[in-house]
Amino acid sequence: DAASSLTHGWNPPALILSQVIAGIAPVEPGWTTFQVMPREAFLKSLKVVVPSIKGNITVGVEKTESTYCLSLEAPEKTTAIVGIPWGAFKSLDDIQVNGTTIWKEDFQGSVPGVTWVGDDAGYLRFKVGPGIWRWVARGSVILASPKPPAASPRPETSLDPRGWTASASVADGTFLFSGAKIPIDSAAANAIDGDAWTGWRDMTQTQYPGQWFQVDMKKEQTFSKIVLDNTWALWDSPAGYSVTVSADGKSWSEPISKGAGQLGITAIRFPHQKARYLRITQTGASSKYHWSIYELKVCLER
Repeated sequence: DAASSLTHGWNPPALILSQVIAGIAPVEPGWTTFQVMPREAFLKSLKVVVPSIKGNITVGVEKTESTYCLSLEAPEKTTAIVGIPWGAFKSLDDIQVNGTTIWKEDFQGSVPGVTWVGDDAGYLRFKVGPGIWRWVARGSVILASPKPPAASPRPETSLDPRGWTASASVADGTFLFSGAKIPIDSAAANAIDGDAWTGWRDMTQTQYPGQWFQVDMKKEQTFSKIVLDNTWALWDSPAGYSVTVSADGKSWSEPISKGAGQLGITAIRFPHQKARYLRITQTGASSKYHWSIYELKVCLER
């Protein structure tokens, strides 16, 4: 059949290599922002060229027992979020970008054009602009075929949100949904009601630095993880966030975690905290998307 070759874009093997294995996918419409989150499993070498409306995106991965090399050619007028997968290593010593060490137990900075996004969802994530970039991560790389099963997730307990209250930098309100202009409640309390169908949304304007969402747990509690669920508004995850805690809702800690949101579910981890209040402050901006939290969970990982 002339329409069944593996080179057709709608044929699964072509999509699996670029989107799933190399992890290349748009984050914003028109490939203005895209991500490279490889899941190469037992493959030791791969190279993929993805044509986009902005130009060709070229990604390569080369692995040895001691190095994990990821190369990227990003076209003009794009931003890339690139992840080095923790699962590729038995141990990770450091990461260089274009020959300069940029990570060693923590982000070191010092390479113009490279910024830190966060350690989240199994990746050390960096943001870069157009150009030619090469990451070299050194350590003990897993080359087994097939790779051993991933480690079991750490056990965790979700704190009971009954009785909690929530507030935000904007007053509670409603927004009009669809052409029928159906009023939808967007109060802050919807984010902690245990119902992922309802949520808090700031529809007054798109995302901007200083926007915040806050929870009062009514008593001091110990926790180490926050999960933000905006599955029903995928693009409304925070462009950037900073988490602080407080005993009285007046004096706030230095940030205990910083990063950027993920599509759908954002898991924020940090050292164990003991506090009554927590606040998530927007540090990024978006000209297109609002900020939404359809459900917020506070957890203690053991």
